Amino acid sequence: MELDFNNHFLNQIIYHSIKDDTFLKAIRNSIPIEIYKTKDRKFLMQMIYGYYDDFKESPKENFTDLFKEQESIINEDLQKKCINLFNIINEITGSNGEYILTRINDAVYHFQLEEASIDFASLIKGQKYNDAVATILKAIKQPKVVEDPYYNYFEDRSFVEERIKEKRYKMITQIPMLDNIIGGFQSKWLITCLGATKTGKTWMLIDLTLAAVWQGLNVLFISLEMGKEQIDERFDMAVGFMSSEPNGQAEILRKMNDNYVKTLEKVNSIYEVEKVIKARNTYKKYSSGGNLEIVAFNRGRLNYHDVDRLLDELEEKKGFYADVVVVDYLGQMKETVSGQTKKERISENSIGLKEIAGTRNVISISAMQGNRKAMTAKVFKSNLVADDIDTIFNSDLVVAICQTEIEEKENKARLYIANARHGKQHGSVGIYRDLAIGQFSIDTFEVKELTPDEEKEIGIDY
Repeated sequence: MELDFNNHFLNQIIYHSIKDDTFLKAIRNSIPIEIYKTKDRKFLMQMIYGYYDDFKESPKENFTDLFKEQESIINEDLQKKCINLFNIINEITGSNGEYILTRINDAVYHFQLEEASIDFASLIKGQKYNDAVATILKAIKQPKVVEDPYYNYFEDRSFVEERIKEKRYKMITQIPMLDNIIGGFQSKWLITCLGATKTGKTWMLIDLTLAAVWQGLNVLFISLEMGKEQIDERFDMAVGFMSSEPNGQAEILRKMNDNYVKTLEKVNSIYEVEKVIKARNTYKKYSSGGNLEIVAFNRGRLNYHDVDRLLDELEEKKGFYADVVVVDYLGQMKETVSGQTKKERISENSIGLKEIAGTRNVISISAMQGNRKAMTAKVFKSNLVADDIDTIFNSDLVVAICQTEIEEKENKARLYIANARHGKQHGSVGIYRDLAIGQFSIDTFEVKELTPDEEKEIGIDY
């Protein structure tokens, strides 16, 4: 028996070893060179390990120069293989090093126990009971790649590096006024978007998906309502500011003084295929290196166990390691065990998505139905949730989309912080939306305090 990882996973190890001091420190004495299988991987990792031994840090931007220094000592064939491998590693997107470390830790621990169990059986057969027990205890006590789940509060110093980082959040929403209130999203968070029917929950999920990709994150987007054609249409509208009409006609918003007005104009259409391809390529080119995998409704309804298996499948087959998982939406997820009520089904899947966020070090984002009264609410209360209230308490952040009939006509909506486990809640942000060209938020405005009579006049309820 030997420790074994597939090629995609080994490339991930090399990628994070080049860029991340903490990652490289954790694996330096745990993953031997032999594990990397091919000559090119072994050579690059020997070089990276050597650099770490000398400088106690990962090579980062020095890696290219480090490789050039070594080119003269290797033959032409190995040199070509190393360059090809380096190009593959440069194509890796996302930044989920903590999850990779956890996977390494699980594999190493499994390997240690498996080896010990064989020795244990042999020692029991030879009636060497004390030695057998000692073998198992030694395997259990061997150092792990990542820390144990428990720690001493007074002795721990691991928080220092995180606290002094300039970047405190994994991603921001790119809706400025909203980010000013919540800061952004962190890994291991469950984010829930609330809204009544036709308030734009799916558009909000698409907007957050593209924001994550733009910031260099890998996103798995799962739709439990739309087929591939519908999903592609919506993403193409959002990426290219395009109309879904074949003739390109759309009522779009134009800023006039301090306000926005609708104007009927001809814009690019999603049926202009060459422009769609160009828009996709441009978005990919100018983003910070993120990527997007999509699962359409064609695959059928899923529960959180299925989502977990999909993530395993993407890792194994495509080397895609997600930073963000988006599920559209909670109410459509299938039961986790037979005979569940709707409330139980939603609650279990909500907890499951939260568990996926924690175990995989990702951000889980989903949406849930609010009732019709939720659309006009100023303050979002538990009685406005159409399905399971437990979802609110399971979430780290809950953002409700509120909109009166008048606001809808003016292409306005309000985003209300219904619950924020880690920060300020009950704040509101006004947004201008241009859904005719796929834009969930083109601008923000301050939600002013109104008198009860003014609120009643425009249709806001409590």
